[in-house]
Amino acid sequence: MRYLRHLLLSISSCLVLLKTASIPCFAAEQIIFRYGVFEESLPVADLRKYAQRQEVSSNLQYVLNFFSLAEQKEFHQALQVKMSLELAALDKLLNTELAKENLSLVSQSIARRDTAGVQALNAAVILGANSQEGLGIVSFIEAYPSSRLIINIPAVLKVVNKLNLFPSEIPPKDNLSSTSTWQMEVQYQEFATKGKEFSACLFGDSVTAELGKTMGKGTFNFALNGLSGISLVEQLKLLIPNKIKCNKAVIAIGANDAWYGLSDTLFANKLQESISLVQKLGSSQIFLIPAFYSTVVASKDPNISATNARVKQINQVIHQVAVKNQIAFEIQQVESLNQNDALKDNFSSEDGAHLNNQGINIYRQVLLNILNK
Repeated sequence: MRYLRHLLLSISSCLVLLKTASIPCFAAEQIIFRYGVFEESLPVADLRKYAQRQEVSSNLQYVLNFFSLAEQKEFHQALQVKMSLELAALDKLLNTELAKENLSLVSQSIARRDTAGVQALNAAVILGANSQEGLGIVSFIEAYPSSRLIINIPAVLKVVNKLNLFPSEIPPKDNLSSTSTWQMEVQYQEFATKGKEFSACLFGDSVTAELGKTMGKGTFNFALNGLSGISLVEQLKLLIPNKIKCNKAVIAIGANDAWYGLSDTLFANKLQESISLVQKLGSSQIFLIPAFYSTVVASKDPNISATNARVKQINQVIHQVAVKNQIAFEIQQVESLNQNDALKDNFSSEDGAHLNNQGINIYRQVLLNILNK
């Protein structure tokens, strides 16, 4: 799921609020998957029903048949992603050369008879972001200003390849800071937070990123999908010059470090460096969250996560670093999510490596309790 999320964020992060008066005010009713001379049509309403209630129409079933069961679960979970983005920061992001290049690249994956592809994408982002549910895959498609959204499959595959959205090896390595999607995500954060003071800042991987902007006023969520200690250090180095102040900070990494194969020594060094960099943001209190376990089944699949045994070892390293720095290691706070060093199935998302809505609500309350100490 983390790679599908990267694709969605790469699209939305490249788009800004542009005037679209010349674009017809239609809304997409059909998604057309085009591969050469072959086309398959899917009503947008069918996609929404699948996202909300997992109802599968005959048209959608035809499309899903091309995916494995695991990929179907990943796709359904990606449909649940909603993003609340600050439009002023997005506007600044568009003026970067990197964003312009990616915007042009993404627009090539949607076929049109005219040359208004970029404007159409912008219109879809505007309306999708202004929808009640926020910007997500379904709201974006529903807002696309044409009765048909024609997706050119070969072009999409080229976009995914150029943006490095899929790992070249399993388990993957942390090369996030070299990818354009990660660079745009961090640039967006720089624009959104420059010169501001926050009561609390969250730094972490996809589990913490799923909290979005739900932690209340005064808290900024800097968490990024796929983050490990390696990329967290690079992220913090870019944020510090922007004179951001975080009175309190939460660092929640480790699961990806275990998955990427970082040694105990390298992970400890990167975590220590991250703590030192966070202190430069003015944090008087820093809280370390243990690495999140996956379910028993997911922990046995190297395509999804590290083994839970390795995650447990990483947590021992986090504890050692916490003791050395005399900062809180909040392992007991999140134990309700786990059983026998594994994520409970009833709190797990479909891939077994993330939290479902119930799990996210528990994690949110845990963080609120920690930050209110």
